[in-house]
Amino acid sequence: MIKKLKLGLLILCMPVMAFASQFQNGEQYTELQTEKTQKPQVIEFFSYFCGHCYKMEPIAKSIENSLPEGVPFIKSHVNFLRGKSPAAQSNLSYAYLIAKQQAKEHQVSDAIFNYIHRQKATFSDMKDVSKLLAVNGVSQESFDSLLSSMPVILGEKEMVEVQDKYSKIGALTGVPTFIVNGKYKINVNKLKSQAELDSLITFLLNK
Repeated sequence: MIKKLKLGLLILCMPVMAFASQFQNGEQYTELQTEKTQKPQVIEFFSYFCGHCYKMEPIAKSIENSLPEGVPFIKSHVNFLRGKSPAAQSNLSYAYLIAKQQAKEHQVSDAIFNYIHRQKATFSDMKDVSKLLAVNGVSQESFDSLLSSMPVILGEKEMVEVQDKYSKIGALTGVPTFIVNGKYKINVNKLKSQAELDSLITFLLNK
């Protein structure tokens, strides 16, 4: 039994070991002057208004689905894009957090991305946001209740705080941006495939 366990651990480590010499700080990833998170995690800074984020969404989903059990994939919606008011951007942060409380974040995210980038529609105010969520399974009553709930209010506040933290050190200058364990920023433009990205994330989670 012990031999089988050791063999299983060796096989699990092989992909990381194989890529360890390939992945270099300053190339495929950048080590930040921050403390590592206590537990492994991957965070994606994104915006529904960002065309690149829309195109990267399938890749973000693949990352989330391939993470080891217990490692969270955290989506953090930003409010600093030019051309849109911070309030309008924060409205969609609230939309994501409300949808997450209803376990409908993936469905709602797809709907918002499609509404903006495929239908070329805009949100005039929070009423437009609530209507889109209602079509996707979040009732108006639930929306109104959750909008003023502490988990959603604190969740949006945390999004702004973590955005400001990484912006101040120059790690967050645009979206999408992926950061592993709070310390390793992935340089997506240096990677050639989804497989390489997945291997890099595995490497960084264990670094």
